Amino acid sequence: TEAGTPEVKEVLIRHLEEALDMHEQLSSYMMEKGWYHPWNTDEQVKLHLKNIDTAIQLPTL
Repeated sequence: TEAGTPEVKEVLIRHLEEALDMHEQLSSYMMEKGWYHPWNTDEQVKLHLKNIDTAIQLPTL
């Protein structure tokens, strides 16, 4: 990323690192809960289909 000053570049780098850390924390949490299967696409597709069925069954307002 281009930045006007070294200070702005430092801020951008810090924000990127914080975003990557948060993504790792969220992904780990979702994997622990069984909500995310990044290395098993078959399981992830099954989970998506189950979630779709659940959403379809929800009552409408």
